[in-house]
Amino acid sequence: MKLLALLVLLLIGCAQLQHGQLQPVVIKDAKKNIFFTTCSGAVEDWASCYKKARNSCNGGFKIIEQKDNANGGFRDLTFQCK
Repeated sequence: MKLLALLVLLLIGCAQLQHGQLQPVVIKDAKKNIFFTTCSGAVEDWASCYKKARNSCNGGFKIIEQKDNANGGFRDLTFQCK
């Protein structure tokens, strides 16, 4: 019974991670159309960063700077709308 309860708690915790809050896109330089977002942690990945950039820029975007660490726990993207 304890094992079943533990399994249920673990599954609930994993489900909560999948529905975590996405990090916002912020304006870094309005005159040059440069934006910044982070996609760190277990909830987001690089695909999420690129999707946010596409949604922010109707005519496409150019990556200005992309930073991450080896374990994927830290991802930052600075981009410019074309």
